[in-house]
Amino acid sequence: MARRSVTDLVEADLPITPMLDMSFQLLAFFIMTFRPTPTEGQIAVELPPIPGGPESTAVAIPETAKPAHHIVLVQATEQGTIASITLREEGAPGDREISADAKVLLKELKAITTAASRQREGGARIPPPRVTIEIGDRLLQASVIQVFDAARQAGFTDITTVPIDKKKR
Repeated sequence: MARRSVTDLVEADLPITPMLDMSFQLLAFFIMTFRPTPTEGQIAVELPPIPGGPESTAVAIPETAKPAHHIVLVQATEQGTIASITLREEGAPGDREISADAKVLLKELKAITTAASRQREGGARIPPPRVTIEIGDRLLQASVIQVFDAARQAGFTDITTVPIDKKKR
């Protein structure tokens, strides 16, 4: 009968020091590169009515605190360039037809932001005006950027772009 040879017990050598070094390096990396997201402000939301509850749960915003809202309507040609630009203030009667040039639009928008900044300098607590750009379906991206840049250069910070067709919004 063959005798089985007995081997000595071999323990695995687990190098702990390099693993600790690496874990502390990773910890230091994540601590130094962590950037928390900015906190969100309060958003006024109208909730659906509650049976037996109050009629409206919307937060009331004072009329004086609402910013002026201007709408820029940009029609497109068949080639995708700007055919016409119309500017109007929400709630105000009448539209102002502007030429199909973004530079002319820039002058008009600068006049709006300048007038708004003068009102704020006078002590009125009026938020800066905002603008919505309604874009024609065929308008090329380069033309959209021209109009957007004009609003940005004029000093608008709250700019929204939407299609003209309300079904596509």
